[in-house]
Amino acid sequence: MPLYKIRRDVPGATRDEVDASGFRALICGYEYEGLRWIRSYWDPGAGELNCLYEAVDEEQIRDHARRSRIPCDDVREVVELMPHLYASPEAAKAN
Repeated sequence: MPLYKIRRDVPGATRDEVDASGFRALICGYEYEGLRWIRSYWDPGAGELNCLYEAVDEEQIRDHARRSRIPCDDVREVVELMPHLYASPEAAKAN
């Protein structure tokens, strides 16, 4: 399943607002086959929330955001790189 990074501009958002949007995202997510919220990072100072999702495609991400009533300012397909992939030549070859 493709992996997507979503940038959400949320200037001035409070913790309660971020928590409420997370709850809506979780509940609405059950309506989409193949959609999985992996994790999010909130930077209150920058007014930005970055989320990682698995999804069928970009349109599924955008539709989920609309239905969840959360911003979706930029969506990019990304490749996950983990430290263990570089731990040894054998580990890198296995992946």
